[in-house]
Amino acid sequence: MSEHDDRGRLDKLGARLSAIHQDEVQKEQTQAATQASAKGYSLGMRIGIELIAATLAGGALGYFIDTKLETKPVFMLAFVVLGFTAGVLDVLRILKGLDRSVGYGRAVREKDAANKPAPGFRDEDDD
Repeated sequence: MSEHDDRGRLDKLGARLSAIHQDEVQKEQTQAATQASAKGYSLGMRIGIELIAATLAGGALGYFIDTKLETKPVFMLAFVVLGFTAGVLDVLRILKGLDRSVGYGRAVREKDAANKPAPGFRDEDDD
């Protein structure tokens, strides 16, 4: 009878461990979904802030030049356009994933190296 009791206790323990494992898996999945959502939100915020900051910086620089040269809206309008263009280029660089390392050239080289086939590999067929 003690063997039967031990078996029942082991089954209960197995069921409890299985339930705990299922809870942990569910918590990890929920956490991963939350992190993915937060990552997308932070990327969207970064894109918006960088676009606005570049435009405002261009406008401020143009306004400063206009006040020094006493030409009212000419340089401000020109630098607002240049700032907006720089912001759009920065957003494109972010979306392409070229902003992960220091320097634009280094990022392009690393991305090209990742897409290049291994040395010595030759694809001779005509697909």
